[in-house]
Amino acid sequence: MAKTKKEKLALKDKYVKDVKKAKAIIIVKPSKLTPNEANDFRMNIFDFDANFNIVKNTIFKLALAEAQYPEVKELENGEHAALFLSEDIVNPSKSLKKFIDATTSKDGSTKIEIVSGIMDGVLLTKEQVSELADMPDFNGSISMILGILDNAMSGVVNVLEDPTRSFATILDQAFKE
Repeated sequence: MAKTKKEKLALKDKYVKDVKKAKAIIIVKPSKLTPNEANDFRMNIFDFDANFNIVKNTIFKLALAEAQYPEVKELENGEHAALFLSEDIVNPSKSLKKFIDATTSKDGSTKIEIVSGIMDGVLLTKEQVSELADMPDFNGSISMILGILDNAMSGVVNVLEDPTRSFATILDQAFKE
């Protein structure tokens, strides 16, 4: 059913609000995606404060332009959906990757394909968007940083203990002779 001009303006305003609120946006092309599959994915990303919506291409392009985001040329033909990511960018990306793997059939055809993305106002290729899923999450990043600090501190302790250890070794060898 065709939307009235008022409904289209309201939808554009909703898109503008979602775009401005999001830290990143992943644009995908669903193909034969059932409502149940889409709802299951929405439930998976709910805890990460992310939204997944089928978008009207023309209205979404207008919303991106109004929010001063780059134009996504892939929105020209076909049905598209947008995954709006808030604070946590990595976990919803990992969920999207799992969802794509889960909906891929045995013959290799997928029900959902990553098209593009936008992060911090910069247009991303689909390869760059796929790399988001391979990044460590917040806790993993903290663990990596703590591991680096631990190794550095161990090195400092070894350097500080080295003169004492050398002196003790010299004394030990002097008394053995």
